[in-house]
Amino acid sequence: MSLNKELLAALQKAGAAVFDADAQLKLAVKSYGERVQAAVGSNPFHLGNDTLFENWKMVARLSKTVAAMEEDLTNVYQLASALSDVEPSLPELVTALSAPAPDAAAETASSPTQDSSLAATDVKIKRKKKAAAAKPGPALAGPLPSNADKLLKHLKYVLKTKGFAPVNQTAVAKATGIPLGSMTAALKRLVAAGRLQANNAGQFKLV
Repeated sequence: MSLNKELLAALQKAGAAVFDADAQLKLAVKSYGERVQAAVGSNPFHLGNDTLFENWKMVARLSKTVAAMEEDLTNVYQLASALSDVEPSLPELVTALSAPAPDAAAETASSPTQDSSLAATDVKIKRKKKAAAAKPGPALAGPLPSNADKLLKHLKYVLKTKGFAPVNQTAVAKATGIPLGSMTAALKRLVAAGRLQANNAGQFKLV
C-alpha cells in the first residue's frame, strides 16, 4: 500500500519543527560561546567560568544531536515521498490484473480447436510485445524539463537497463545541482516519459 498524504504531511511538519529547533540551538551555541569568551577575558579565574563552559559544551552537543535528527527526518520524508510516487494505485492494480481475462475468454470463444487457439494466442502475444517495445511514452515527443534532463544524464552513469537499483536523492542532488525538493518530481517525470522504470520498492532502472 502507498503512504497517504496525511503521513507525508506529518513527516514534513516534524522536519520543519526540528529544522527550527536546530536553528535556535545553533544561535544558542554562538551566544554561549560569546559569553564564555567575554567571561574568561574579563576574569579568567572566576569560579563561574567552569559552569558556563560546561553549559556551552552541553548546548553544542544538543545542537549536534538535533542536526542529525533533521538529516534523518529529511531522508525518511524523501524515501516515503518516493514510495508514494512510484507505487501504483489500487485501481491501476485491479485493471492490470483483470486485463488478461477478456482476451483469454475471447480467444477461447473464437477458436474452433485447441491447436488453432494456441496458434492465435501465440500471434497475439508477439504483436503485444512488438507494440510495447516500439510504442514510446506520450511525453517522449517533447523535450524534458531542465532538472529531468540533468537527472537523466547523471543516472545513465549510475543505473543500468537490467536490474533495479536505489537512487540516493540527497547524493544525486549534490552531484547534479538539482534542488533536493525537486528530485522526486524529476524522477516522476522520467518515469512518466518512459526513460526510467520504477518498482514497488522505490528502485529504478533505465529503459
